[in-house]
Amino acid sequence: MATLSRRLQAASTRRPNILLITTDQQFADAMSCVMGREYINTPNIDSLAASGTLFTKAYCANPLCVPNRTSIFTGRYPHEHGKQINSTKAINADEFPNIGMVLRKAGYATGYFGKWHLPYPFKRSTARQSGYDQTFDALDYKIAAPTIEFVKKNKDRPFFVVFSLMNPHNICQYGRSQPLPDGDIGEAPAARECPPAPANLEKARNQSDALESVWQARLRAKYKNTEKRMFAPLELWGPDDWRKYRWAYYRMVELADKEIGKVLLTLRREGLEKNTVVIFTSDHGDGIGAHRWSQKNMFYDETARIPFIISHKAATKIGRSDYLVNNGLDIMPTICDYAGAKVPPGCKGVSLRGIAEGKGIPEKREYVACSTHFVQDLRADGEPIDLQGRMIRTADYKYYVFDQGEQPEMLIDMKNDPGEMENLAGNPDYEEVLSEHRKMFAEYKKESGDSFLS
Repeated sequence: MATLSRRLQAASTRRPNILLITTDQQFADAMSCVMGREYINTPNIDSLAASGTLFTKAYCANPLCVPNRTSIFTGRYPHEHGKQINSTKAINADEFPNIGMVLRKAGYATGYFGKWHLPYPFKRSTARQSGYDQTFDALDYKIAAPTIEFVKKNKDRPFFVVFSLMNPHNICQYGRSQPLPDGDIGEAPAARECPPAPANLEKARNQSDALESVWQARLRAKYKNTEKRMFAPLELWGPDDWRKYRWAYYRMVELADKEIGKVLLTLRREGLEKNTVVIFTSDHGDGIGAHRWSQKNMFYDETARIPFIISHKAATKIGRSDYLVNNGLDIMPTICDYAGAKVPPGCKGVSLRGIAEGKGIPEKREYVACSTHFVQDLRADGEPIDLQGRMIRTADYKYYVFDQGEQPEMLIDMKNDPGEMENLAGNPDYEEVLSEHRKMFAEYKKESGDSFLS
């Protein structure tokens, strides 16, 4: 007891430890603290929400793994660091240092455990090259043990540790009827016993023809030099198939939650909770049947809005915030704020610490921006569709614009149409709103240096 008491006293006077937990492909609402426990149970994620701030309007910078992970760890837009697709070709670490590099320089012990998918050296790399004193990549059920070992080993100095889970990304394998590498979920029950199909199962009225062309192109996507389909057979699935898909998806989230619980339990047992800031998020979401879409890339809320919680026992304000968050930009300055580290030049995000601690909003934010680039989906001639788009999310609306199509724009009233079932671009009653969002898109391009549609 005396040893624990001294450790707690010492912890109160030093910089906090920081634990960044990331899942892969988790939609913002896929937590029982949001949905209730009828179809999903995530007690460990819920415990973070119960002791911290849950941000309800948090979006990714790009709804795809490498682009948004690179943004999360650099604090820069995808068009700045150059990753709009899943390419891990190395970027310039001097120009784009990652969080591990920044905190290691600031005196933190740094560890990264789990899925990497970043454009920095990882396997057989030095700490200077990766940013992390210790790294370990394995299946989800194998990464808690080395993470816990790292925490225990560094409990007497400030540490920054990333706990990066793959699930519920295994839903991709489920959609292709492949084995699930990160844990068995059992056989789906009869559809009537599964979660209901989404209320927004059908495509939006008056949707951009760019979206329809992408949907059709996705049906043609195949693995290189094979006839094997790359994605779920979207055109063949009815409501019952989507019910089973959602059942499976929630089981994968629960598997991730179980692993998260192991690390959180260690913080409690080691007396580290009060001096450890926990940030929980995901790189992007999954369509889970909305508009008959699975996987990622799209600007729908199911794919682009992500869970985001900041929990620091006895320090964070418990509750919810509707402040617009871009997790690709805001995590770097938030972590630097807690660590007392200098934010790298060029970062355009804001620290969310003030909101999490109930000390006020850092600055008024009119919008957050998101990008996408479809390259795996094929046109009728067999060539990649190569379609790009941008999304502006304001307090009440979403504005999409693509670089292809006769009708490349979409405007959604998110307050009255959260399922995104009607495109209001072209509706004369919304001409002024559309004009305002076009101006914000132009402002975003100017401020961020994005040359899209220039």
